[in-house]
Amino acid sequence: MTGGPIKHIIVTDKGKNGIPEHPERLVLSATDFLTNQAPIDLRKTPRLKAINLCNNYDYLGKGYYVSLLAEARGIRCVPSVSDIVTLNWKRHYQSSIPELNSLLDKYYNEPPEEPLARTYNVYFGRVENPRLDAVARRLFDQFRFPLMTLEIKFGASGKWAVESIDSLPLSSLPREKNDTFYEAIDKFTGTAWRNPSVSGRKERHWLAILHDPDEKMPPSDKAALARFAKIGKEMGLFVELLTRHDYAMLLEFDALFIRETTAINHHTYRFAHKAESEGIPCIDDTQSIIRCCNKVFQHELLRANGVPLPRTIVMDRKMERTMEEEMEYPAILKIPDGAFSRGVVKVDDEGEFRKSAMELLKRSEIILCQEFVQSDFDWRIGILNNEPLFACKYFMARGHWQIYNHKARAGRARQGAHKAVPVKSVPQDVMKTALKAAKLVGNGLYGVDLKQTADGVVVMEVNDNPSIDHNVEDQILGDRLYKKILGRLVEMIEE
Repeated sequence: MTGGPIKHIIVTDKGKNGIPEHPERLVLSATDFLTNQAPIDLRKTPRLKAINLCNNYDYLGKGYYVSLLAEARGIRCVPSVSDIVTLNWKRHYQSSIPELNSLLDKYYNEPPEEPLARTYNVYFGRVENPRLDAVARRLFDQFRFPLMTLEIKFGASGKWAVESIDSLPLSSLPREKNDTFYEAIDKFTGTAWRNPSVSGRKERHWLAILHDPDEKMPPSDKAALARFAKIGKEMGLFVELLTRHDYAMLLEFDALFIRETTAINHHTYRFAHKAESEGIPCIDDTQSIIRCCNKVFQHELLRANGVPLPRTIVMDRKMERTMEEEMEYPAILKIPDGAFSRGVVKVDDEGEFRKSAMELLKRSEIILCQEFVQSDFDWRIGILNNEPLFACKYFMARGHWQIYNHKARAGRARQGAHKAVPVKSVPQDVMKTALKAAKLVGNGLYGVDLKQTADGVVVMEVNDNPSIDHNVEDQILGDRLYKKILGRLVEMIEE
């Protein structure tokens, strides 16, 4: 049977799997797809479409990676990465019932009297019975419906438990005066607290900054967060710090700025996704998080577009033994979603390779094997909306091959020195390469890490959540750095 060029790639866990042959489609195993082991070059064949039939779509599983790398190669894929994340969220929502029951058991200490089945209205996470406050807040965090009904029932277990959750039409609200609803909508829309100050001044926009006060290595330290709030006030903005527990407040703001280490299977992605779905400008956006938080995706994306990279091979368990013999040492092994140099191992021989690869492959279905590029420092070029924002040299930690030495003993330097450099003083090839790499990711706020070698400049990675610390990245621009970032958010709001 003859036909035209291949138009569809069908990916399964073990190859053909009983799928009939057709000249315009190609059936591949997940391993062959991920490593580009196919009769055609998956990175260079135009207008390909992929059907991902892997058995498991869990985060960082083979099915997840198939859709992720398809997107990196410009291949339209069913399901998409976004579809998979949404699917996993729905599973998460189903698993939220035990958590709600736990809160119910802790706070709702009503005696088991008739009626033993009770229904409560929940308005924007608020409810009339104060013993249900914690349950109502969590309910709104999870399901995001402004008006809901919560039915609970006293069962044979001797406890109150969630019987059902449903949306509540506005037309079904009690016709008599409903103070709980009016108060809830006032608080949620801000009319209860967004009043002009005594001076008559009113903030132009409301900006939420998501952070984790307990994060050990946050992208912005407390001093930098304070600068954002201070500069924002001078610009006529109200800046408020939120934590993961303030998800229900997100819709009260005009823009979201994430200053917490991002991840896809994480509440930071949930915040970004919710902001986008509600038309709230956000840095970092979900596309940037997806493209930056996974080094396998990023490697495919940059390589497909001619960005210079260290020699890199994507490896799974099946390739482990052959890779062990083919590697040139020293080499670097990486898990795809590590941050701040975590999940990155240097190996100097076959024994170390075998041991480290086995450990990393327990954490991820595939890992990256990369040539070791020696340097005294990494360039970090900060880029905002495809324009250079700042430049720094990050030096290796003393006696270590990385910027961060997580195994350093107490009292010893865990992080290398840094030096801010004026943007105009950055070598032209470094800046040109950084801008090209960032543009492939999007138009958000990025930190591009590069190394200068005798053979030229190579990109190590593009970070979607670059460090903005006081007296580090802001050494050259000072307060103008904060003003530029906040100004960009204002532009996004007003666009």
